[in-house]
Amino acid sequence: MNRKNKIQRFSGSAVQRLGLALAAALLAASAPAAEKQSRNLTLADCVGLALENSLDLKIEKISRQVAQTEVDAARGGYDPSLSISAKRAHDETLGSADEAGVRRTDETDRDTYEASVGGATSLGGLSYEIGAKTGDSSGTSAGNPFDASTGSAGITLTQPLLKGFKTDGTRYQVAIARRQSAEAAVQLEAKIQNVLSRVETAWYALLQAHESILVQEEAVRLATQLYEDNRRKVQIGAMSLLDEKQAESQAASARADLSSAKRSYAEAQNQLKTLLFADHRNFRDLEIAAIGELSSGPVDVDSAASGERALEQRPDLRQERMALERQGIVVKYQKDQTLPSLDLVGGVGVTASDEETQGDALDRMGSADEPYWSAGVALTIPLGNRTAKARHAQSLANEEKMKWELRQLEETALVEVDDAAAAVATGYERVQATREARQYAEQALAAEQRKLESGKSTSFVVLQLQRDLTTARNTAIQALMDYNQQCAALALAEGGMLARHHVAFADE
Repeated sequence: MNRKNKIQRFSGSAVQRLGLALAAALLAASAPAAEKQSRNLTLADCVGLALENSLDLKIEKISRQVAQTEVDAARGGYDPSLSISAKRAHDETLGSADEAGVRRTDETDRDTYEASVGGATSLGGLSYEIGAKTGDSSGTSAGNPFDASTGSAGITLTQPLLKGFKTDGTRYQVAIARRQSAEAAVQLEAKIQNVLSRVETAWYALLQAHESILVQEEAVRLATQLYEDNRRKVQIGAMSLLDEKQAESQAASARADLSSAKRSYAEAQNQLKTLLFADHRNFRDLEIAAIGELSSGPVDVDSAASGERALEQRPDLRQERMALERQGIVVKYQKDQTLPSLDLVGGVGVTASDEETQGDALDRMGSADEPYWSAGVALTIPLGNRTAKARHAQSLANEEKMKWELRQLEETALVEVDDAAAAVATGYERVQATREARQYAEQALAAEQRKLESGKSTSFVVLQLQRDLTTARNTAIQALMDYNQQCAALALAEGGMLARHHVAFADE
């Protein structure tokens, strides 16, 4: 059965469905593709978007807020505590025998109500307790009924004289929390500087990727033009087929390099968009056009001055110094824990006892007819106290360790600054050299093309010079991007990325 007979077996409806499908396919093919959105962004624009949308910064800001609330939590140690209690008790005891030898049972019912407010202060570890107590007793004693009320109100103060005087638990926790909150602020600043550095690097990479596409497009144009010229010369017998195939091969290779450059450009787009936007799905079809030029001017480099700036303003060094100060607080607190407790305790108040009713007891307390006061000292000496002594020794060892770690970090920072400064100096020289190499390659190709047109050169030499020119152009672009990245790396090593991008860090 031939193909014509097979087609004739389709029913009318099947043919209609096939026609509709073909029509839809043709319409879809002829319909214009959705235009890709484009957005022009300068480096400053990118910095602003990153500061607003960066997920890294959002996470770090939450960590900063947590550290701030930890200070409030530590201050909660000064919040007073209110205590209220009510108790009822019943006692039965055998009383003494009477003249008839009968022993009566004495019964007592007691109702007691207490309320107090107490807490600690930041005044040298002073603690206080203000309280009031009332009670009512009723029952029988030796066969005689009784009913009496008592009450008292006063304040008790406890002042440490040794352990807890310079630093107690609450003051220690507040001081530690404040230092950690300040460290979190510096850590947030460090994260901002890192984000700015990554944004700047990604912006340069996007510029380079775009310039590389232009270079490769020019390479495709030159190679294609030479191929067309060679093909015409082969047709008229003025050139060998080998020259045509060499030019055709280079044109194909240039097209392949152009495809690679476009892929690198797409990757650079995604890298920058990841830093600028928090939702990739909404910006997947956005194309960022980097607006601006790479700096090619010289930068004055002073390694010694850069090193001093790094020691002063780098966030990681400042955070390490703050951590060392925090460890000093730990050392003082642990030393305080090795001391014996010597507390001065004093109290003053009024009492009322054996009144007929609770109202009478309250009246007597209000008139202060029965005042009292007390004063004394309490000494507690821990025997051995090995735990506190060991903790103090550990804190001293950790402090010494952190001092050396800070020294090591400072030395590392100085080396990083020296390397970055040297890279800037040599990077500028490389920019100048690659620029000259590109100019020479352009002049050499133009001269060789003129020689080829006059029959004094070969297509092979022109192809080689075209490849040399493409390489020189890409190398010049790479050198310029590297130089700008090296300048940014020097600013990051100095801790000056905020000033470089005119960003003011405001710790909230």
